Amino acid sequence: MKTISGRVTSSNPISLSKATSVLTTFVAAETGASQAVAAYLRRTVEAFNELTQLHRELKGSKSGRKHKRAKEGHENPRLPELTNEYDIETESAKGVTRRRRRREEECGG
Repeated sequence: MKTISGRVTSSNPISLSKATSVLTTFVAAETGASQAVAAYLRRTVEAFNELTQLHRELKGSKSGRKHKRAKEGHENPRLPELTNEYDIETESAKGVTRRRRRREEECGG
């Protein structure tokens, strides 16, 4: 087994899309990892890509969100807009994909 060493270059929080980009770059590099580790990392990148895409879909345009919140009378605009169809914390990436496909079929997209 090879020894791995490293150091923290930054402890500042980064966005999900930036984390996805960093992870994608790391996985694309030749790391000499075993096949099992490489497969795990590829699956992780796929899950991050799906999560990033889901966040973009849920986010929508800022002006549209502000208008919708004002119209619906939300007290705190920072509260997430959750629906039964999307519960990010309890669903796996596989479940998210199924719901996205079902939604696209229903919407004709």
